[in-house]
Amino acid sequence: MELNISKSRVREELRKRWTDKAVELTQMGQWEEAIQMNMRIIELMPNDTQARNRLGNAYYALNRYEEAAQAYEENLRQHPSNPIARRRLTELYAMLQRTSTLEPEPALDEEDADAFDDDLDDRYEDEEAETGADEEID
Repeated sequence: MELNISKSRVREELRKRWTDKAVELTQMGQWEEAIQMNMRIIELMPNDTQARNRLGNAYYALNRYEEAAQAYEENLRQHPSNPIARRRLTELYAMLQRTSTLEPEPALDEEDADAFDDDLDDRYEDEEAETGADEEID
């Protein structure tokens, strides 16, 4: 019997397993291990927004603020409307007394902006609940 498994299916299965482990490590406060796991996910899937958010959170939890900022900055370069990364980066810039080098988001009229924000908030809240990507950090 010959196995015919595509590379993309294998990569997706690895990403799923590693994501579960990364969330577990984050919830247990095992930040160094969480960093390593999220870096593996990013190596496998460079555009994984949630892994980059978790990576930034883990660096932040370890007071490695510059590295946290780098993780969020890269996330925003790839996904400029990511509200989690944008909010965390704004907090970090204030703490580090730094100004943003990122391009501002394109302007929307007020009605479109409200609808867009509501949609993003709902989507990212659902993702956070599933992955633990926006865990509170003490």
